[in-house]
Amino acid sequence: MATLGASVRDGVAAPRPDRSHGPAALPLAGKISRTLIVGLCLLAIATMGILQVLQTSQVASTGFELRTLQAERTRLESEIRLLEAGVAERSQLERVREEAVNRLGMIEPAQILRLSVDEPAPGVVPLPRRYVEPAPAIEEEAVPWWEPLLERLPGFD
Repeated sequence: MATLGASVRDGVAAPRPDRSHGPAALPLAGKISRTLIVGLCLLAIATMGILQVLQTSQVASTGFELRTLQAERTRLESEIRLLEAGVAERSQLERVREEAVNRLGMIEPAQILRLSVDEPAPGVVPLPRRYVEPAPAIEEEAVPWWEPLLERLPGFD
């Protein structure tokens, strides 16, 4: 776009072109855009580097937590084995008798009372419902409506 300026030449005012949008302004705009592009590229590379460092540190902390949990699991498993060994040791009959007499102060009975029961023993030992799992219901297969019709026809049974 040309603007009218006061350029005097031979006593006649001639229009002067506006150079703010002309070819002289383009190289400066090109340098700024190139600088901006280079700056953005450097910023993107720096951002990617920071993200990589953050990811590496997150992986390292997750690995540390995993090793800590595995060590705790190993410790708990060994504690369970020790408790199981203690239960097995205490469940021996002679050991139970010894603990009952020494630690709890129990004594052998002076007389033994025996009762006879005329009722027969149950075939199955009844257990409370909370200890018995309910038997899974047996689902009968749904017979399609057309199968009984085919069975009535000879050769389709």
